[in-house]
Amino acid sequence: KADTAVRYVHTAFTGSAASLVIGWYTEDTTTSSTVKYGLSDTTLHATANGTSNYWKKGYGYNHFVTLHGLQPDTTYYYICGDANGGFSTVLSVKTAPIESKPFRIGLCGDMGIDHSENTIASLAKNVEAGKYDWIYHVGDIAYADDHVFSFQKTWNTWAQSMSPITEKIPYMVVPGNHEHASFDPFLIKATWNFAVYNKRFFMPGNSDSKSMYYSFDYGQVHFIGMSTETSFPDAPFGKEGDYGDEVAWIKADLEEANLPKNRKERPWIVVIGHRPIYSSSLDFSKDGIPINSVEGPSNSATLQQLFEDLFQENKVNLYFTGHVHSYERNHPTYNNTVAGTSMNPEAPVGIIIGNAGSIEGKSSFIKEQPTWSAFRYAEDYGFGELSVFNDTWMEWSFFSATDAKLRDSVYIK
Repeated sequence: KADTAVRYVHTAFTGSAASLVIGWYTEDTTTSSTVKYGLSDTTLHATANGTSNYWKKGYGYNHFVTLHGLQPDTTYYYICGDANGGFSTVLSVKTAPIESKPFRIGLCGDMGIDHSENTIASLAKNVEAGKYDWIYHVGDIAYADDHVFSFQKTWNTWAQSMSPITEKIPYMVVPGNHEHASFDPFLIKATWNFAVYNKRFFMPGNSDSKSMYYSFDYGQVHFIGMSTETSFPDAPFGKEGDYGDEVAWIKADLEEANLPKNRKERPWIVVIGHRPIYSSSLDFSKDGIPINSVEGPSNSATLQQLFEDLFQENKVNLYFTGHVHSYERNHPTYNNTVAGTSMNPEAPVGIIIGNAGSIEGKSSFIKEQPTWSAFRYAEDYGFGELSVFNDTWMEWSFFSATDAKLRDSVYIK
């Protein structure tokens, strides 16, 4: 008998507050990919159909349906699945607001299915308590590539463990290096160049860049999700990882977001990537200057050269990344120099939150803390939250995973 049970439901924002994407997984193909939805759990009178995809026959189907014509900042109830294959239970999700309003999001990075149980439990508890409006994952999602001969099983194990979170609130992602491909010789070709990441997630934006880089608005914040892996000169996954000209796209997107009329509506600009520009972990900087490590994990000098001026000129407020498996918060920094304070910043504040778990363990720091590094923590895994109060105040907080204890927090103006 075909296995058409709905699994791993997840939702995402699109480029518009009037729409949302509902995604799920089935082992076998279904006749349709359908969502029935409405404003209460007993009035699911509207129907939307979408599409399904697979990255290799026999490795399951990913379904996506975009709901259009929704009201902003409104809770919708829905079921997803197929009339013949069966539907999910009734779930709910809230659209993005257009107006400025307080909200809070959870942030995590570099997670996988190893060492991440405390982070996942804390996030799930906070989601259950209604603490977060949604979550951003800054790349390195399931670490399926490190589980060479159980690649798909690892993706599904991760998705299952995250279901209590992803079926309640939107879950936004950017690609990390561990999304690139499987190392299983049988699967390398089918998974190459972020194929599985782009089949399993459906982020805002156009078909050219897939889910690699994109932007969207949420209340008073303009968010940019970027790929630090592909689509720029000397990218880690060079020519084969080409999803268009990301530098030109980010330049145009930032310039648009920074126009006075747009800045008035959305005074905050937050960029999410995977690899950092400023990190005081081994191989990422030397004497306070970002470097590229020849054999190692860093392309910080390249990122600085291509993107730092764009971030500075267009007054980006925050740059969140992972990749380094520890927590580090920087002072506002430009051109290797501290520029103001978080209460009076003259440059973006960089925050590294790459310690949700990871089979590869925790990263350590170089002994000498650079002047731009404000706070470092490598004792435990962890996660963070960004509270946006209004047009002029934010608070960033970082928690250790084992005890959900506050380890660092800062106000940003």
